[in-house]
Amino acid sequence: MIQINNLSKTYNSGKVLTDVSLKLEDGKIYGLIGANGSGKSTLIKCISGIYSPDEGEVKMGDEQIFNSPTCKEKIGLMIDIMHFFPMYSVKSYAQYYSSFYKNFSFDKFNDYLSKFGISPRAYAESLSLGNKKKLQIALVLSRNVKYLLMDEPENGLDNESREMFRNIVRECADQGIGILLSSHDLLNIENMCDDLIFVDDGAIKYYGGIDERLSSIQKWRVRAQREKISDYVVTEELGNVFTILTEGEYADNKKELETKEIEVIDSDKVTVVDAYTLMRQKK
Repeated sequence: MIQINNLSKTYNSGKVLTDVSLKLEDGKIYGLIGANGSGKSTLIKCISGIYSPDEGEVKMGDEQIFNSPTCKEKIGLMIDIMHFFPMYSVKSYAQYYSSFYKNFSFDKFNDYLSKFGISPRAYAESLSLGNKKKLQIALVLSRNVKYLLMDEPENGLDNESREMFRNIVRECADQGIGILLSSHDLLNIENMCDDLIFVDDGAIKYYGGIDERLSSIQKWRVRAQREKISDYVVTEELGNVFTILTEGEYADNKKELETKEIEVIDSDKVTVVDAYTLMRQKK
């Protein structure tokens, strides 16, 4: 398990993460969401050991990850920005990449290349955006690691490749690998992940099960005068019919709406998009 305790990180521009505490368990998939600049990428780099915490700690077992090459060897990191050296073939780049990691498996790598339809003789820098992303995924997944940290891993992938990637990620989790996915695709987060981590302005606003979070929110279609719903988060508006979000007990919130003479037309299924909207607008 990776344990993050009271982590804070500051750049010259100011504090980016403030008192972050959470844990990443083996065999679970965590969805990391938040707006641009909220601190997601910095959190991933602190967990992976690229950045040292200014305050707090990031540990795997009893060891501080930043100071432990052994811990770092157990973490696979995939960031959104890709750089490949000119004139390196896919095979040559894999040989270069493997020189840094003793746990790299060429058998796995070649299997992923075959699944993704990438020739080992192709020049890495000349690949399309989607195939560069597939190559990046293949490189990271070809290491025998305990944890995978992936920042926007599906950017550039077509639908077929996304489905293949999601199946691979679930297989990794089933094998006991702990996975942290950062993505702006909230429906993907909902479909793939077990737990949700919502970061806003460098702080954790929610950390827990996705089903637990969604069950605490209601989405209502109501008919009312605009001023009567001013205390609620509105997601849609059509004349005097609104879609609003509430949080808490279903019966209590329905009774409150009726007390305020807000006509409830019906309720709808809540998604992670709704949960994100509620968390963002209630801050």
